[in-house]
Amino acid sequence: MKAKNKQGESKNSSRNKRLICVTIAIMAILMLASFFLYHSPNQSSQPKAAIIDQLSSSQLNQTSRFPNQTFVRTAKELLYERFPEVDYYSDNATVDQYKSLPSLGYGLIIWRVHSALDLTGEFIAVCSSERYDSGKYNQYSADQLTLCNITGDPNFYFAVTPKFVEECMSGKFQDTVIIFMSCNGLKQGYTKTAETFVKKGAKAWISWNGWIGPSDNDHAITLLLDYLIDKNNTISEAVHKTPSFFSTLYGPSVLDYYPRPEVAKYRIPNYKEVNIADNVGSAVIAVFLRTKSKLKRASQSRISPNHNTIKSILQIFSYWRHFSKGSNLFS
Repeated sequence: MKAKNKQGESKNSSRNKRLICVTIAIMAILMLASFFLYHSPNQSSQPKAAIIDQLSSSQLNQTSRFPNQTFVRTAKELLYERFPEVDYYSDNATVDQYKSLPSLGYGLIIWRVHSALDLTGEFIAVCSSERYDSGKYNQYSADQLTLCNITGDPNFYFAVTPKFVEECMSGKFQDTVIIFMSCNGLKQGYTKTAETFVKKGAKAWISWNGWIGPSDNDHAITLLLDYLIDKNNTISEAVHKTPSFFSTLYGPSVLDYYPRPEVAKYRIPNYKEVNIADNVGSAVIAVFLRTKSKLKRASQSRISPNHNTIKSILQIFSYWRHFSKGSNLFS
């Protein structure tokens, strides 16, 4: 009888040890896969969103300043549905800030800004909040940095050109969607700015093909954001649902996107789900530690692993299965 018991205990001990080895091997594979998939250099941080609100800047003359905190608040609420962080620029919408934009990790930029048509260069210049100062920015050439003359405003403001985007901006955009809330951002014959931003790594450029007033602009882009984020529409669907406008002075203005048709079916990703890797990784490790402890106790006491131990092991596979599908286990 004693010999049989010893034989059974030896088998149980051997089985438990094998189970420990298998569990450790599984966890090593899963953790390595998680590391390479979610901690590669191109995905070192979570993409965030930005609102560049030059129209609200206190640096502008009252005739060219159009603050709208209702729009900003609504836009932030929508952006926080998909992005972990939302940065806001207004007075600090400077040339230096524009220079660093590609390197700041934005997945979406709302650019509420004045712009200027360059009648000789077939592009639009993007206005900053900085008034012209003859002693500043002499390191830039005239085709990189120009001046913006806003209707009714006696001041001139520094404005960046496609050459600035191409030659002076640091880093590269990572599939950034840019909603350019300004007149003529996609005016026929003046698409060089949009093209340059896309070459710089932007995923899409959404803007108007004509002149647009501030209140109509804010209303339309609020709808656009709702379609893109809350309704999860594609860029094409959202843009075509957004109303167009007509001015007796300037004619029609229709929202458009670039490049066509490449980004027509693109949807704004839910960048908050990038958290899943870290959350699930922590949960799996916790389950693994509990499982290892139970198996060790089982081995020391020379008994078979109980139901809860097996359940813990199955939990590991459950976490990984949900993780692989992109489900948020902790929402």
